[in-house]
Amino acid sequence: MKKSLTLLAISLLSASAHAGRPLSVDDANVNEKGVAHVETFWSRGADGSRTFTVAPTYSPIPGLDLIAVDTRTAAGGPHSQTLQAKLQVTAVQEKGCYFAWVFGATVWQKGDGQKSFVAANGSCNILGGSIHSSLMSTRNIEGKNEPSFGLAWEQNFGEWTGHIESVAQRASKPLVGMGLRKDVMPGLQLDGTWGKQGGKAVFSLGSKYTF
Repeated sequence: MKKSLTLLAISLLSASAHAGRPLSVDDANVNEKGVAHVETFWSRGADGSRTFTVAPTYSPIPGLDLIAVDTRTAAGGPHSQTLQAKLQVTAVQEKGCYFAWVFGATVWQKGDGQKSFVAANGSCNILGGSIHSSLMSTRNIEGKNEPSFGLAWEQNFGEWTGHIESVAQRASKPLVGMGLRKDVMPGLQLDGTWGKQGGKAVFSLGSKYTF
């Protein structure tokens, strides 16, 4: 049972593909051409499972991010590897909305769960911050579709950037959370999140190094 709950938690936390830290809801942003970054973070799920994730990203051409995600569960639990591509289909708008498609697939080295996914992401810069949304269709191991939807609001507060968000996926309890990030030196971001899923706390601590 615990193994199943752990798989469910990992699936929900990645329900909007791999989002930029510390968001769980993916946005429509991509790196500039030739820019790479590596995200690392430690997470605790609602079932008490602890996972460590490493996610390098590189943009070989304008408007395209190539992303690899390796997620391992403590004590030899589920281990998944994901490859995905994010294609920005409209230019970034300083005051307005823009969109991106995401395509990806997951291979489970231990355990089993979601297999492939496609998502439509949108970001809107408005007075008071940015709104991000992601609608995703996931094909599970049985070939059934498991839709999910995430919505987030992000706002700068001086040197800090905060957000609140919610992610819902069929057959899973919704996740509601918040997070903060800050650039502590050129190219290095530190961040953290806290939330609730099914009445139980979930949280994470992470970093993002851009080069």
